Amino acid sequence: MTKFRKFAKKVLPRLLAVFMAAVLGVGLYFVSNFVFYTPETGKDDEPEFELQKDPESTEDEDLTIKASDKIFNFLVMGHDRAASLTDVIMLINYNTEIQRITIMQFPRDTYIEVDDYFYHKVNGLYNYCCMQAREEGSKDPEDSGREKMVKYLEKHLAMKIHFSAIMDLDGFGNIVDAIGGVEMYVPQDMYYVDSAQGLYINLKEGYQHLDGNAAEQFVRYRYGYATGDIGRGDAQKIFISAFLGKLLTSVTDARAVTGLAKNLIEYVDTDITLADIGFFGKNFIGIGNKAGAVDLVNVKLMTMPGKATMYGGASYYVMNKEYMSSIINDYYNVYNTSVMWSFDINEVFVTEENSVLRDIYTAPRDSVSLKIYNAGRIEQDGLN
Repeated sequence: MTKFRKFAKKVLPRLLAVFMAAVLGVGLYFVSNFVFYTPETGKDDEPEFELQKDPESTEDEDLTIKASDKIFNFLVMGHDRAASLTDVIMLINYNTEIQRITIMQFPRDTYIEVDDYFYHKVNGLYNYCCMQAREEGSKDPEDSGREKMVKYLEKHLAMKIHFSAIMDLDGFGNIVDAIGGVEMYVPQDMYYVDSAQGLYINLKEGYQHLDGNAAEQFVRYRYGYATGDIGRGDAQKIFISAFLGKLLTSVTDARAVTGLAKNLIEYVDTDITLADIGFFGKNFIGIGNKAGAVDLVNVKLMTMPGKATMYGGASYYVMNKEYMSSIINDYYNVYNTSVMWSFDINEVFVTEENSVLRDIYTAPRDSVSLKIYNAGRIEQDGLN
């Protein structure tokens, strides 16, 4: 007994010290990676685009550009299984200072020119960037391709993209299931079969619970809309609103959060870290943010301003430069100066020659209509 007491007296304090040090270390790690962690914004980096002044400005001073550390832009894509096309492309802005989220959808047929690439639709840009990365000997062409696409869009859209992610559609349903599915109104009967893609869609109109499989059917359906892909984009706005609403109520469920994180890691190729997810997650629900949690009324959703047309026997969607540049400047600009005059100065979103595409691209902004929805109203009233 005496030997044991001597041993305990000598060893236990050391074990207790090691234990306390471990607890302290875990606590400090938690504090640094959750409480005080802020994502790297690269706010001191030179932008990818060349900053241009208003040509009508009479001010002669040099432009000193500074970026905010409260505003973040994301490029989010959904990857098609069969054709390696990104039929879902969204630019998302999260302004943590005013707790506003802006989501802009790019129609898959948006016209774009990349070097001598023959495929002039934006849903092929990622595939082209991956092909370039392979030719350059990249060990991870998908990851390098995503980075190339980010830089290309940064340069021509005159904006900073802090994070990017591309989702394998195999994981989409799992992510929806991780939060317990969504409750939403399906605006019409949806039926479509494509054996080549393993796609089977069969949904009935009405308010209902969508699990992961049904949610994938809903967001991929486009053949029954009078406006084609634009109709699908509008339907996706309904889903996004329902998903965000469910997400707000799921973040207190440890199992849901764990499942969501697991599936994001497994099925999403991204440069967003777990610490980043923690930062945006706690801001989203209002932890440590003076503005409180994100209100669905402050989640803005829109389709890129422009028009659909036919050109060279193919269907295209053409952005309107004046309107698009003002949207980028008003909602996605992280800098302390206007970027309107820096927008697409190389005109990669239009043909060089005079054409119906150029007519849409250069028309006054009031020649196209743009509806900006808020997710709160969509949840209540749909797109009406």
